[in-house]
Amino acid sequence: MNVDELPHIPSRAFMGGTVQAVADDGARATVRFVPPEGTTNPHGTVQGGFVAAMIDDAVSLATWFAGGERTFVTGSLSCFYLRPVPAGEPLLVTCNLVRVGQRQAVFEAVVCSEASDAPLVKATQVQQFI
Repeated sequence: MNVDELPHIPSRAFMGGTVQAVADDGARATVRFVPPEGTTNPHGTVQGGFVAAMIDDAVSLATWFAGGERTFVTGSLSCFYLRPVPAGEPLLVTCNLVRVGQRQAVFEAVVCSEASDAPLVKATQVQQFI
């Protein structure tokens, strides 16, 4: 898939995101994020809600193609924060399709620093087709 032909998504742009890859069948997608100033918590790491939004963005991208370009909403998103997410560092969010059916798609996702394969956050997300 030519990622340059994908539509501009304002929330992705706000979070410093650029699509790195997406499979034509939606089985896998990777989005690179450079979290902007203002996304940190008092500890100086990226606030969990912004990380969840990054995961939702990557999974939604894959869902569009996995679901045959059908309309959907996020049914659930469970995030497991394993390590603090560093601010000011490029992050990679990669999601993989677990299952797609008539009513829903299930994905697993992982957030890593671009400099390391060590997972910072793991997630499971269910998308509901409407």
